[in-house]
Amino acid sequence: MNGNLRYQYPPVFTVDAAGGLHQQHHHHHPQMAAARTDPTLVPCWTFPPARAQTKRRSCGGLTSAAGTLLVMVLVVIFAALGLGAYQIRKLEMEVIKLKKEMNKPTESMAPQKLVGNQVEANEKANHIEAAHLMGKIQVTDTLKWEAKHGRAFTKGVQYRDGSLLVNKTGLYFVYSRVEFLSKNCKQRDSLVHEVFVTSNGEKQKLMGDHREGFCQAGSTEVWTSGSNLGSIQELKQGDLVFVSVSHPERLSHEYYDNYFGIFSLS
Repeated sequence: MNGNLRYQYPPVFTVDAAGGLHQQHHHHHPQMAAARTDPTLVPCWTFPPARAQTKRRSCGGLTSAAGTLLVMVLVVIFAALGLGAYQIRKLEMEVIKLKKEMNKPTESMAPQKLVGNQVEANEKANHIEAAHLMGKIQVTDTLKWEAKHGRAFTKGVQYRDGSLLVNKTGLYFVYSRVEFLSKNCKQRDSLVHEVFVTSNGEKQKLMGDHREGFCQAGSTEVWTSGSNLGSIQELKQGDLVFVSVSHPERLSHEYYDNYFGIFSLS
């Protein structure tokens, strides 16, 4: 097939370096096209197409990346607020629960504790051994006392002929007070006030007070002199405690001026 065939080629547009558009060229045959080709012309398809706008703006003038970042920040903020509210509510519930647990034992145990303390106090009071004796003037070295009338009493301790009989071994506070008074005295007179205990048949002195120079010779005025004794003593069951004075005739006749007593500490 050597016929002179003429093929129709698509039109070609060319542009120069300045961007000007040249005339349209038609090619009818490859040989003819080669003879008429202008070497200074470059086909237009070799140039890149005009770039499309790369920055596409979204609503409000923000880019899509900025919008995404804003949404993430808001999500984090709301998540933090929700977590904080949950923690606060959890703490409130724990405080309420703790208050209920603290009040529950207090309410249930308070009456029992009160009753228990009262019973314990009553039992302790029932086991206390004590005695308080008031003055009963008799002219003997070992003083006799009133054990039943007025403010005098004995509890857990027996009064026996001027002495107190200890029923239980332990610590006791022993005390005594006497008051002397008279119009006549000698300058060298002395007053002796002593407390003794008889344990296993042996007499022992627990406390003593010795006084001199309590009056002026030849004076017609009444003089007085008081003596107080008191100390903690360890006494045994069966001990007898008593008081002795040197001049019982000079003791005051007032009922509350002379007294003697003990009470247990254990």
